[in-house]
Amino acid sequence: MRKALHILLSIIVLLSLPGCMDRIDLEDATLSLMVGLDLNEKNELLYYVSSPVFNREAKVKSEEYGIRAESLRQARGRFDEIVSGVTLAGKIQVFCVGKRLLETPDWFRLMDVVYRDARFSVNARMVSFDGPVHDLFHSSPPTKPRIALHLTKLIDTANRRNVTVKTTMQELHRQMYEKGMTPSITKLDKNKEVKVMGTALLTEKGAFATLISGDETPYLQMLLHGKIGEISLSMPYPDGQQDKKIVKKRISYFVKGVDKKIKATYVDGRFQFDVDMKLRVSISERQFPFDMEKDYVKMEKVIEKEILHEYQKLITKCQKLKIDPFGFGLYARAHAYPEWKKIENDWPNTFAQATVRIVPDVTIKGNGIVK
Repeated sequence: MRKALHILLSIIVLLSLPGCMDRIDLEDATLSLMVGLDLNEKNELLYYVSSPVFNREAKVKSEEYGIRAESLRQARGRFDEIVSGVTLAGKIQVFCVGKRLLETPDWFRLMDVVYRDARFSVNARMVSFDGPVHDLFHSSPPTKPRIALHLTKLIDTANRRNVTVKTTMQELHRQMYEKGMTPSITKLDKNKEVKVMGTALLTEKGAFATLISGDETPYLQMLLHGKIGEISLSMPYPDGQQDKKIVKKRISYFVKGVDKKIKATYVDGRFQFDVDMKLRVSISERQFPFDMEKDYVKMEKVIEKEILHEYQKLITKCQKLKIDPFGFGLYARAHAYPEWKKIENDWPNTFAQATVRIVPDVTIKGNGIVK
């Protein structure tokens, strides 16, 4: 009886470990840390992969390959013909799309296998590269780690400073199928070194629409729901004498906190969004004399005017391109559902006609450790 009980318990334990059936040794695997998609001059699809090399005899610790294929699944089979281990996609950190391919409206269909196969990593960072993806994959600065690890750290640091977004493959899938907003991903470029250029804003079909710089991205980030992190802004002080001096009159500040209320209404046949933003800021740099104790209210008004000006430029730019990276459509759905229901499949065109009123209310909470 006891022997039969032991056999039964052993069977139960073995059945609870189905994941070990496809175990593979690290030495027999090619871990894809970075994957790239691009188009060549003949509009043929190119696939790239970057993987670490664990062999002690290898002098180069990273390998990069590029092939032509018509789908990601076909590309995996062809990579297996040239790499030393079985290609695995569960550790992808960066997924790069070349700008030429990103300008093709239906490129997102190429990602089908990513969301259909559970073994794919969906936490990889989505980036757009402004140039041949081949140049990015074969970039190996001597002072930097492997290119995949370098880009991972670069994007995370830039996002922490809010100079770009951090859109994972899973988040991109949500944004692509969310009717109330349009997608946005990190934008990279390479001259001598790889550089974060800001944020690429995409259309509702996923095609590249425009680029907003690292100076503009914080304004997008402050409107996105649930966004946190350090926000540092810099602006010229408006006194009309900026061009004649070497040391310009500029002021920089940290945004220590943002409380915003967005109210969506439907007035006279169009949506209207009233955004009240209360910002707590701390002055971090001031390159000109100013009596902060006496005139701090004046400084608050100057900052409010600059913030309002930047938002008006950014929102007007997006409305002309019929994109809504801010997610105003989510508020339209929440606050004016009957009207939203009528236009939910045509939100970008509807947002282009909407009225957006931003009311910044700045409070200076800190002035540094000097007067």
